[in-house]
Amino acid sequence: MTASGFVKKYLAGIGLLICLVVLSVFWGFYFRQAELIEKQQLYQGQAFFQEVVLMREWMAQHNGVYVKMTPGVTPNPYLLKVPGLRVVIRDEQGEQYTLKNPALATREISELAEKSGLFQFRITSLNPLNPANAPDAFEQEALRLFEKGVKEYTTLERRDEEVFFRYMAPLVTEKSCLTCHAQQGYREGRVRGGISVTSSATETAGKIRESRLFLVGAAVIIILLILMIIYLVARTFIKDLQTAEAKLVSMATRDFLTGLLNRREIYRRMEEELQRSRRTGTPFSLFLLDLDHFKRVNDQHGHSAGDLVLQETAAAMQRTVRPYDLCGRYGGEEFLVALPGTGLVEAAEVAERIRLAIAALQIAVDGCNTLQITASIGVAAMQPHETIDQLVARADEAMYQGKQQGRNRVNVAAATQQQTEKAET
Repeated sequence: MTASGFVKKYLAGIGLLICLVVLSVFWGFYFRQAELIEKQQLYQGQAFFQEVVLMREWMAQHNGVYVKMTPGVTPNPYLLKVPGLRVVIRDEQGEQYTLKNPALATREISELAEKSGLFQFRITSLNPLNPANAPDAFEQEALRLFEKGVKEYTTLERRDEEVFFRYMAPLVTEKSCLTCHAQQGYREGRVRGGISVTSSATETAGKIRESRLFLVGAAVIIILLILMIIYLVARTFIKDLQTAEAKLVSMATRDFLTGLLNRREIYRRMEEELQRSRRTGTPFSLFLLDLDHFKRVNDQHGHSAGDLVLQETAAAMQRTVRPYDLCGRYGGEEFLVALPGTGLVEAAEVAERIRLAIAALQIAVDGCNTLQITASIGVAAMQPHETIDQLVARADEAMYQGKQQGRNRVNVAAATQQQTEKAET
């Protein structure tokens, strides 16, 4: 697979993954928002229920409420059937008052609330005293569940174009309730019915629908932007990939401390230059350089000072050689320089210039101290049928001899000494 094909396939996978993540996040937001709205409706229904219960308990504690009998206000016929219950009373002026039991008062207040557009509530049971309080389908289902131990029941109900939220919770028989309902078989502490609360949810349902449309639109826009960005990235990623590849090649072929070629890479290039030299009949030389007493630098000034010495040495070498000459770090404090098209005499001259450049360095360490360092160099020129390893070995031997002779000097490999004398004559 080409780099271009790999990038396209990779970015397509990333784009698909991002789109799925975006969709998941937006759907999560939608369901979370819908859940919060539903909880708000539930809390509102619970609050209405508690208000009705408190109102009803107050009336039950006072055995109902007597209201003045005005036109349209008549005694409750079902209360008239309850033995011993005073349904109608008179005051000192002869005005008549009729008893409103909690269920009836609750229903009449509910009718007022419904007319005002707020909410509707009613007390009902599977065995109501007043047939007008008979449960509807939702209430019947809720009452059956209450008998099984369910604490509350809710649903959304559609009526034509309107949506209503319905909430219902059970009522437990209290002692004060037995005055009217003992004849129906109610017992204290048992569920005798429930209060149903109905409120409009049309506006809430509209908000949920609008929220869903907004989130879908936002998700589509974001996904399109992501796909556009991925497309633009795909167009430029190849170039960036090539740059990164070049950087990786550099990291693989360069010494990280000095920036020179590493040992593996300089050997590879020297092999190419050696083959070219044999094809064209041009000379090829190299020299091996080792810093004198480098261990003392690390021991006395620390490895950071040693690293600085290696960097300054590498910079001095690069300033001295030609652009196409090969400079590499051979290992530790040893450096290798290959000189294509250069004979032994010229190579020795280059090595001497580098030796002098290194000796002239004033390397500041510890903030105030300066170091001076020298180098021993062994030079060797290519001979017929000689390998790179053999050539380097001769340069290494010449360098070793230079160290034995006092260091800070350039030594030419002994095997090429006769050629040097011939060239000088």
